[in-house]
Amino acid sequence: NTSINLLSCQQWHNYQQMKLKRQVALWIGIFSVIFWAEPSFQDSAPIFTRIASSPTCEQGLDTSKVYIAGLFDTLNFDWGQEIFDFTISLLNDHHNYWHDDILNDGTEIIATVADAGCDPGIAVPAYWDLKTSWGQPLHGVIGCRCSGASIAVSRIAGLEDIPVVSMSSSSAQLSDIIDFSSFFRLVGPDNSRGQVGALVTLLQSFGWDRVSVINTDTQYTKDLATAFGNTWTGDIAHIHTVSIRPDGTVEDTSVDQALDGVPVDDPRVNSRIIVLIAHHQHAYPILQRAQQRNFQPDTVWVGADAWTGQFFGSDTEWMPDIPGYIGVVPYRNNDSHLHDFLNRLQNHQKATQTTTPSISPASGSAAEDTTFPSLPSYAAETMVDSIVALTMAISSLNPGERADGKKIITALSQTNFTGVSGPVSFTPEGDRANPRYSVLNLPTRGKEWENVGFITPGAIGEGVNALDICWASIGCDQQEAPSDEYPVPPEKLQTWVIAVITTISLLVVALAAKYWRSHEKKKRLKTNISEMQKKMEAMKTIDTELLDLDKQVEEAKRRQASLILQRANLQEMPSTWSSSGETLVEVTPDDDQYWSVHDKLKETMSNAWMSKVWRVQNTSLWTYYSFHKDRLTMIDIDHNERHVWHGTSSLDPSIIYNDQQDGFMMQFSNMGFWGRGIYFANNSSYSDSYSYKPSENTQSDRPRSNKGEREMFLAKLLVGNEIFMNRDESNSRAQECARLTVPPTDANSGLKYNTVTGETGGSQVWVVYENGRAYPDYLIRYYKGKRDPKRTPFETREEAVQRTKRYSNNPKTKDVLPEFKSIIAVPAPKGFVTWEYHDNGWKPYGNTAQDALETAYQSFVGTNNTGIYKVQVQGGEWVYEVDLKTFVQTNIEHSAHAKRDVRRNTSL
Repeated sequence: NTSINLLSCQQWHNYQQMKLKRQVALWIGIFSVIFWAEPSFQDSAPIFTRIASSPTCEQGLDTSKVYIAGLFDTLNFDWGQEIFDFTISLLNDHHNYWHDDILNDGTEIIATVADAGCDPGIAVPAYWDLKTSWGQPLHGVIGCRCSGASIAVSRIAGLEDIPVVSMSSSSAQLSDIIDFSSFFRLVGPDNSRGQVGALVTLLQSFGWDRVSVINTDTQYTKDLATAFGNTWTGDIAHIHTVSIRPDGTVEDTSVDQALDGVPVDDPRVNSRIIVLIAHHQHAYPILQRAQQRNFQPDTVWVGADAWTGQFFGSDTEWMPDIPGYIGVVPYRNNDSHLHDFLNRLQNHQKATQTTTPSISPASGSAAEDTTFPSLPSYAAETMVDSIVALTMAISSLNPGERADGKKIITALSQTNFTGVSGPVSFTPEGDRANPRYSVLNLPTRGKEWENVGFITPGAIGEGVNALDICWASIGCDQQEAPSDEYPVPPEKLQTWVIAVITTISLLVVALAAKYWRSHEKKKRLKTNISEMQKKMEAMKTIDTELLDLDKQVEEAKRRQASLILQRANLQEMPSTWSSSGETLVEVTPDDDQYWSVHDKLKETMSNAWMSKVWRVQNTSLWTYYSFHKDRLTMIDIDHNERHVWHGTSSLDPSIIYNDQQDGFMMQFSNMGFWGRGIYFANNSSYSDSYSYKPSENTQSDRPRSNKGEREMFLAKLLVGNEIFMNRDESNSRAQECARLTVPPTDANSGLKYNTVTGETGGSQVWVVYENGRAYPDYLIRYYKGKRDPKRTPFETREEAVQRTKRYSNNPKTKDVLPEFKSIIAVPAPKGFVTWEYHDNGWKPYGNTAQDALETAYQSFVGTNNTGIYKVQVQGGEWVYEVDLKTFVQTNIEHSAHAKRDVRRNTSL
């Protein structure tokens, strides 16, 4: 009954009229592509003079067949024809339990393959030849492999609404749904949502924030390098483009220039991480040139999928023993769907293969096995799923609708299944949704690349571990990734320079010794006279001071309490603040604030431990913050106040908490996903990648840090009226977000939103575009890994409470102020005590200072730790103030007010 498989004459006439209209637009598009494409395409122009034979109305349009064309680079995809044909044969067999529901209404898939050559000039004529060869509507195209060919073919196919599904084209340009309305792909785009985002996430997962970039002079690699630069939020120490000769090889002089430009001496600007963006036929010669020049053997080379995992040739003698190259490629699946397809393919190959003897047939040796041990490339997996996605979309339509390309495109956009390459669905732009990338590592010279994990763009630290990677010049099984800086050895001085310096030093020492002896003699005489005068004057007033001391102490306490109350009333200072007068006040484990911060930190970083927590008590910043809070109240907007995290990257946090005007400043902000603003995160794990790494040499009012410690703020944020902007909604939405300089306007109130919020990296973030809306409430110093009892004495709040009870039961400690309960002064035998300060080791005070400190200390202990606890002592040319509660010494005469730890050593 032909009426089942043939359209009616009226439907056929309608189809021919639609086809005629589209042909006019199609020829205009083809001629525009001719001028855009390579010269080889213009040479092929006569092929378009051919007119395909069309079926007549009497013949009808056969709906019992679906016509699909395979269009890819058959030279590099030498396995492509076999896998394409085998997949079509599986789909045409509806009794093999492999997608039997696809086109199971008696429809047959007719398919053929043509060579696209990875070249627009070859791909477009090949497409046209396939389209006109059947005399029936072309239902869809599988291909092309390369982005340039896909761009050319998709422009023309889109004019007739013929869907094109590519297995590997990744150019970000193809995400434009206006120019490429019928294009779909089984890989992510080369931008922050795809390969570039995966590269950036991989680098950030290892804690690297500075890289160099070397790319070759091809359009694909230049575009990829530009996208990387736009996405990377860290520093780029050096960038260089390597020239390509007309014969397609790299220029050695250009490679030398690229390597010579990499900074390797100054650790402030150098980077041992080099991102190499090149095709494999160019990448390996660049790496070989670097090895021949003995260029920094500990360099970590990171690659894009254009060379990562690719065959490097049979000559590998130039490689180091441990190359340590790492990179990303589209995800290599390994689940049951893949193994089921591979088993079917292997059985098919064994049943149909022709064997090729490896030696003379007379020897009687077994023939070579040509079955695939595994699928040869990720593109093989995505080719299979490209065919399944297209036929599944066609199958969802009624037979009479399958010649309508627009309906096929709509059905494709709604396709969702689990295939050989993993879960398959598409974004509104036709890109693969939620792309995942495999991380590959080359651990040994001449061996295969190894799969060491996976990366999802934006998910920092997920799916990859430094322990699984072999690093160049370092080796394997390392607990941590290497630093992103080259170690710089000290510069060796020439012999004559050393001799001159030694001579000058001896002369200076001799003169200094002579001067010192004379100076010390005069100084001792002057000091003895001065001390005698001071003692005589002190004896005259000591009796009066002793009688008046108690009254002064009580009056000072009352006055202090009164002033603090007045200041709190005027400026609305938080009730949690102490009266220490310091900007940074340490919060100890016996304080509930300590455990509130602890719990907030570990919500999303379970392996993080706090070594220090400081409360920021900056009256100027708090007053400015309160002003913004009052302003929201005046215009009837809910404060919507939140506690959020903020990392300062390379900026010292002291610049923020010591500032007397703004605190968090737009002047220090960088461009982000939501434009230039000040970013805050709900998850501590997100801000961890932007945390500050304190240096042991940093001059600061905070104590020296230990190795591996980081710092970030827990801040108060006035969110106010917020708008959620989903940058992943579409490419145009992402561009709109990236251009923000102020929040958009609220249509209901006519006022601008106060805050923009969104999601990235698994965390909700908030962005403000003005100063004063956030206050640095706490500064947290932390480390990750196993808890260190020396830095984190208590694991839980309960343990801290239990330990502090030992002090509360001691009558000598009951009246001590809460913030000093962890430092209790305990008397020790006189005559067996040495007071010492820490300056590159513990050093004793002078005799006069020893007496003054011990006398003040005994007096402080005698008053049950409630008396005078600060005492001034002379040390050299400076006067220092020692706090007997915190055991900290402050230089009160030097402008920096340097602080050092103090101890009362009774072990002598």
